[in-house]
Amino acid sequence: MNDPFGQGPDLIEPDPERARLDVSFDAFFRQHKDRFFRIALRRLVDPRDADEALSDAALVMYRKWERILAHANPMAMAMRILDNKITDFYRARARHAGRELRLAERPDASYLIELRDQDRLDRALEALRKISPQQAYCWEMHKLLGESYEDIARDLDISYGAAKTAASRGHKKLKAFLAELLETEKGDR
Repeated sequence: MNDPFGQGPDLIEPDPERARLDVSFDAFFRQHKDRFFRIALRRLVDPRDADEALSDAALVMYRKWERILAHANPMAMAMRILDNKITDFYRARARHAGRELRLAERPDASYLIELRDQDRLDRALEALRKISPQQAYCWEMHKLLGESYEDIARDLDISYGAAKTAASRGHKKLKAFLAELLETEKGDR
């Protein structure tokens, strides 16, 4: 055998075994991946950002899989991890915002007009998240993502009635925040 590096076949170590993915984690993540992605996409808007945040969350979930399984409500813990990774993504974006380069040409801003109402809702939801994260989560999951109150209650480890009440109260507060935003926009003109 012609060995240009001076190592014979007996000196080459075998390829290390690939780490096996825990079957239970794989099944869990496959079952809930679309739902996790919808949540991340709803908060981050850009599918690439949502995918990146979900990938980070999946890695943390995998590393903490035994703790998640030992938790009284594994889905609630997984959702908390996803929520934290979405928040981390926002923080990272804010940290790097000063380092971004501006475009030479301004892009067509017609799409901004279409997103104006979405922006108002996002700002109102962010304000609600600051004062009552559970109400914001319940409203968003039920109204925007179409989740049932049973699923929301299970994810947050609360009762069905608490999920329904939180969504209703969140709806009332969001209406007030949106009205306030519209008033301040009218005053700015």
